[in-house]
Amino acid sequence: MTARGAGRGRRLGLTREKVIAAAVTMIDRDGPDAFSLRKLATELGIENMSLYNHIPNKDALLDGVAEAVLAGIVFPEQRGGTWQERIRAHAAAFRAAAKQHPKAFPLVLTRPTQSPAALEAMRSTLACFDELRLAPEEVVHVLRSYTAFMVGSIMRELGYAIYLGTMDNDQVQQRTEAIAVSGDPLLTATAPYLADSDPDTEFQYGLELLISGLAARVGDS
Repeated sequence: MTARGAGRGRRLGLTREKVIAAAVTMIDRDGPDAFSLRKLATELGIENMSLYNHIPNKDALLDGVAEAVLAGIVFPEQRGGTWQERIRAHAAAFRAAAKQHPKAFPLVLTRPTQSPAALEAMRSTLACFDELRLAPEEVVHVLRSYTAFMVGSIMRELGYAIYLGTMDNDQVQQRTEAIAVSGDPLLTATAPYLADSDPDTEFQYGLELLISGLAARVGDS
């Protein structure tokens, strides 16, 4: 017995890739909390049951969205330049994709996946450090430290973690005073900088801190 609406989906030429692409567009527009299979079916002009010809459930679809967004990242080729330059370029590509898909990208960072796109992202990161000739165990530590920084920094920038965001001068002043009112000398001295944050500056500083720390560890200053 053919599911109701399934024939119409086939007539429209729907494929798994098209369903996932539509889901990426919807999530980028409306956010993941507003997303549902029912709304996706309406967007596509089909009935709910037609979706199940292409995806088994919502979790599988969200995994597909994460995979599609990750697969869309064009990581730089790992030829030429220093390892420091390569990891900077790698980080820039990853962050650019996050800014291009600010509402869908958290799925990349929070859904475990063993998709080909995820493995390629991992391989391309490891390749940045290949010339350091680290033992496999240590290069995995480096990979995970880098990944932890990237995930934390991007989630914060996209508003999914504690982040003050852009504030006007009055808001910065109010925040500064609220921090300094404790009277603690450390908090008072840093209050103007704790009160505000620039994502570009914070990202670059954190990345350079990781790079310089690794360079010092391997004796590549």
